[in-house]
Amino acid sequence: MTDKLFDGYLAGERPADFKTTSGLELEAVYGDGEKPGEYPFTRGIHPEMYRRRFWTRRQQSGYGSPAASNERLIFLLEQGQTGLNIDFDVATKLGIDPDHPLGEGDVGLQGTSVATLEDMAALFEGIPQDRVSATLIAQPPVSAVVVAMYLLLAKERNVAPEALLGTIMNCAFTQLVGPTLQANTHFFPIDFTTRVGLDVMEYCAREMPKWNIVNLNAYNVRETGLDAVQEAAFTMALAGEYIAALVARGLSPDSFAKRMAFFTAAHIDLFEEVAKLRAMRRIWAKMLRERFGAEDDRTCWFRTAIQTAALPLTAQEPMNNIVRASVQTLAAVLGGAQSIHTTSWDEAFALPSEESHRLSLRTQQVIAYETNVVKTVDPLGGAPFVEDLTERMEARMTAMMDDIDARGGFIELFKAGWVEEQIRAARLRHMARVESGETPVVGVNAFTRDDAEPPDMRFFRLGRAAIEQRIAYIRNYRAARAGGVPTRALDAVSAVAAGADNVMPAVIDAVAAGATLGEISEAFRTGLGYQMPGAA
Repeated sequence: MTDKLFDGYLAGERPADFKTTSGLELEAVYGDGEKPGEYPFTRGIHPEMYRRRFWTRRQQSGYGSPAASNERLIFLLEQGQTGLNIDFDVATKLGIDPDHPLGEGDVGLQGTSVATLEDMAALFEGIPQDRVSATLIAQPPVSAVVVAMYLLLAKERNVAPEALLGTIMNCAFTQLVGPTLQANTHFFPIDFTTRVGLDVMEYCAREMPKWNIVNLNAYNVRETGLDAVQEAAFTMALAGEYIAALVARGLSPDSFAKRMAFFTAAHIDLFEEVAKLRAMRRIWAKMLRERFGAEDDRTCWFRTAIQTAALPLTAQEPMNNIVRASVQTLAAVLGGAQSIHTTSWDEAFALPSEESHRLSLRTQQVIAYETNVVKTVDPLGGAPFVEDLTERMEARMTAMMDDIDARGGFIELFKAGWVEEQIRAARLRHMARVESGETPVVGVNAFTRDDAEPPDMRFFRLGRAAIEQRIAYIRNYRAARAGGVPTRALDAVSAVAAGADNVMPAVIDAVAAGATLGEISEAFRTGLGYQMPGAA
């Protein structure tokens, strides 16, 4: 593999010139007042934004075995992807090995299956950890194991922790199907999950200065059916509680908050989505400076990855989804995103195929290289409509954050079931509007076809053989492991789970000793005296 494949992220991309198609010169920014790169960063966190460097194209991927996922990662890089966005399957995220009865039916179906340090090595075969940025989509406590694997792989390659580029998702509440109560409380106690998330943040902040310590998943919050205001307010409120908890551990906001990032949705209402991102930048900057006393401007930068929303995509007339995703991608660009995943048109049916993944990248490339919207910063800024919408969005988000704080804070409201109630109500409102026709969805409740047939198209499928191979792998791994079960290392994990020390050193030692992800997760549960559903 050539080094050129990895040049995109480090070198960056920018427009060839700053002219319109007709040759008219364009200024970096238009309008009076606040400028991009100036606090509170409403118009963007950099003075020149995409004129200096395009966003990172970071298509989410992962399926089957680590080796199969590695092939897709290389394919995406060859097609012009400039960063990695790797999802793990349900079994991995829940902390169980591929042969566990609760997980084997889903192995590799919604992400890649990773259970050992060998798996992490296979996943990143031929991919330099210090030359391409990787987002690892795992929530705590499994995020501790994933980071440990990534660090140990880097150590084997003689790559220093301070050289690692990327992000660990690591949010205790927003990753698994959004902040839904059952998904986040059945496999580990939520207080322990929150603690491990903070342990990972603290460890990464101290040891991995280029690494993002958390990615608050506003996207999954939005995909539950909540609206744009709720998406922003819920995740901003939670972020504030994470910051307060890390400050209580003795960290300065300027030492870690600049490595906190967000993963946000771009929905179908283009102007509302642009205004949402502008308002979120302003709220984040004010919160860091006014509430937490941040002095460094970079600490106040709201940095977000965007995924175009899947909720508006339809199984009926699925090719319409190409148009929807294109509009959403444009909203992300006009809103000033730092990286973008364009959801593929076929994801209403299955994981994306190579062809649909390529089309998603091409969508971003057409917008970046052909439309010229990147040649001036915040091009919608200054428009009375957009400025008014931004201010009203900010006001509503702030009011909702204040209400959450007055009720005891996001984490307490989550545990009390209030967040779940808001999600349930939002889902019912959304479906009622669609079913009544108040919200038109082309091909579903508007402009429908009487002769519509299921699409005659080929979608991605993962055969049972791939699942059986993963089950066989983990059983063979345990049987062939030198020294058998690393009991001493796992006992240390149980002890640290029962105590109050940071879990990361013990988890790193356990991974280095050959323990599997499932064994480490079970050691956590043993230390806590906790038994997950379905356990014997």
